[in-house]
Amino acid sequence: MTSARVRRLGGRRLHSRRRLTGDRGSTNIEMAILFPVFVMLILLGVQLAMIFYGRTVALAAAQQGAAAEAAYGAPDGAGRTQASTYLTRMGDVLNDWEITVTPVAEGSPEPTAVRVTVTGTTLGWLGMRFQISQTAYSPIEQFTTEDDS
Repeated sequence: MTSARVRRLGGRRLHSRRRLTGDRGSTNIEMAILFPVFVMLILLGVQLAMIFYGRTVALAAAQQGAAAEAAYGAPDGAGRTQASTYLTRMGDVLNDWEITVTPVAEGSPEPTAVRVTVTGTTLGWLGMRFQISQTAYSPIEQFTTEDDS
């Protein structure tokens, strides 16, 4: 074989190798495949943040309701009023909410504590709704003297 023929065959091999290893346009295809995955991950993160924000609002309402209901000399329904006022101020974070106030009697005929539960649904993407329930517990404040202990 002559050196010219070897160069020509080698040139063909290099040329065909370049054609096979060329990756022009592969980034576009990769992004077309991965972009929807990235968008779904972002939307999932936003949805989780909305769920946790709804849980935080429900817990804060339950805690305020329990504190108001357990306050010394508090009128009946003070906890429910305080929790519903808080939820109304927060807007549409929690929808279709319900407040349950339960007196707790631990070893005595009179209630010694109060439990407030707030349930509702939080907003979601594409009409999805997520049920949330948070409970707060507080001992009832009572006036005592040294003789009572």
